[in-house]
Amino acid sequence: MTLWRDSSLPDGLELLRASCFDHSYPAHFHDEFVIAAFSRGAQRHRVLRREGVAAAGTVMIIHPGEVHAAEAAARDAGWDYCAFYPSARFLEGIADDVLGGRGELDFGSEVIRHDPGATRALNRAHRVMTEAPDVLERECAAYEAFAALIARYGQRARRHAAPGTARAGIRRSLDYLAAQYGGPVSVREAAGAAGLSEYHFMRAFRAATGLSVHGYLTQIRLRHAKALLAAGTGAAEVAASVGFFDQSHLIRQFRRHFGVTPGAYAAACR
Repeated sequence: MTLWRDSSLPDGLELLRASCFDHSYPAHFHDEFVIAAFSRGAQRHRVLRREGVAAAGTVMIIHPGEVHAAEAAARDAGWDYCAFYPSARFLEGIADDVLGGRGELDFGSEVIRHDPGATRALNRAHRVMTEAPDVLERECAAYEAFAALIARYGQRARRHAAPGTARAGIRRSLDYLAAQYGGPVSVREAAGAAGLSEYHFMRAFRAATGLSVHGYLTQIRLRHAKALLAAGTGAAEVAASVGFFDQSHLIRQFRRHFGVTPGAYAAACR
């Protein structure tokens, strides 16, 4: 399994190439889109509490912020896949030309599409972005692959946040966690930011995000850790900067969520 960030591509595009067997991904989310192409085996996944199986020849598209988890569909079988994590800004810029119109880029509610042609095209683009020494060649591969996917499955949609005092309070708590991730955080403090009782807050938070407060904060810390590691910061300093107890804590969480160590990720980034 190799995970890395290419700083020469738009918004530091992150890419993954993996052969998974006994690894399982815990519930997590990305600030970016997830676009994955499966070439062998089958992955059982849960996205926004909906379950499905991604088999060879399928393409998976997950919107930013959607909580998901995954594991092998069959014991000892595993699966092979490649994945891209383009920012919403990157894809929205492509959609402006491909789709036109107004509203946010949306791929609908279907997470999995059986599309062997698109799977092959994404795998070819991934190989170019992995192997080509020419930055322009890697950029062209990214734009062309995502434009084809947007043209085939994308649409414009308007999304509205759920109304209500509790929802507004959860939004304030998310802002609080985003600002305080580098230090210790308590449920009492996060609930206070939301203006809710602690128990009510924990229930409302999970209902709104699909994660516990601790799980969500871990995602924030890991996101900042990846940015620092890609910039060349040492793992011990990263751990202290983003709120993990020590380097060992960072390594455990990083491997659990991404399947690689912080050192391996940092070494693969360019």
